[in-house]
Amino acid sequence: MTYTLTTDIVHTSSKSEIKQFAEEHGCILLKFKALESNHLVTFSSNNLDYIQELTDQLQLSHSRIISL
Repeated sequence: MTYTLTTDIVHTSSKSEIKQFAEEHGCILLKFKALESNHLVTFSSNNLDYIQELTDQLQLSHSRIISL
């Protein structure tokens, strides 16, 4: 099963920093869209524990994780 999380990230973070953050938590940066205020990103993982850990680091609710 694949799990995804879509959220916005502060615009001062670069795409490479966000990608590294994802990889450090066993996830991938699936989508990245630079917006004027923040970046809209989607993270993905085949491991629920990994994406939950990433979600915890972002201080977001696990209810935002979508399973595909």
